[in-house]
Amino acid sequence: MRFFIKRRNNNTKCGFTRITAHGFAVAVILISMFMPALSVSVQAAEMEGKENTEERKVTTARDAFTYLNIPPLEILKRTTRLDMLDYWDADSVYKATNAMNGLSWIEKCTPDYIKVQLTPVSTLELKMLRSKKDGVITMAVYTVGNQSQSEDSEITFSDEKLHQLDAKKLFKQPKLEAFFDIPKGSLTSMKEIREMIPFPTVAYTASPDNDNLEARLTVGTYMNIDDYNIVKLFLKPVVKLKWDGKEFKQL
Repeated sequence: MRFFIKRRNNNTKCGFTRITAHGFAVAVILISMFMPALSVSVQAAEMEGKENTEERKVTTARDAFTYLNIPPLEILKRTTRLDMLDYWDADSVYKATNAMNGLSWIEKCTPDYIKVQLTPVSTLELKMLRSKKDGVITMAVYTVGNQSQSEDSEITFSDEKLHQLDAKKLFKQPKLEAFFDIPKGSLTSMKEIREMIPFPTVAYTASPDNDNLEARLTVGTYMNIDDYNIVKLFLKPVVKLKWDGKEFKQL
């Protein structure tokens, strides 16, 4: 509930009128009578808000963006997220100030997909997936990296009430050999490539048009140049995974 105070246009400074001692005493009594009820009303409103959040069924990307509570989104207040969506609906991009005093903005928004540039080096994609078991699932793809830092992604899943699901049951990261195509008779073996890439980093990209995930091996920024020149000869541009209603499977 919002309270509006209407300023009265008279000769009294700052809109105040002179109050007698008797009037002041009456005002104090009235305030003391209504304060407990007001306090209870505020507490009830807060509890109602919490209950509504718990009972809410999230089935669209914009609802997930508004209500999802995951670490990457902590830099944006809920009211700020709503403002970003309102501007998007008005065919504008609102570059909102986040908690890190940087700028965040929406890059793409459809009923099933939303992409947000959170910081200069991080993005968040939210993709709605239809599940045979859990109804509509929110997949969050959080990616960090830039031209000087290898991009790496973290993927999480939530059900319609935004309870986190076990990602291992829904998604398995492709093995390193899935990113390479080494022909028979090659002088370079998969074993040698594994030795060159002890810590693989992978960036995932969701699609606004379908339920596919694309995975890219992003090791070029930290590898020895000579080793990378060998590796990239056999490196696939992307590895595709498709959602089958239960889990992601490699194509």
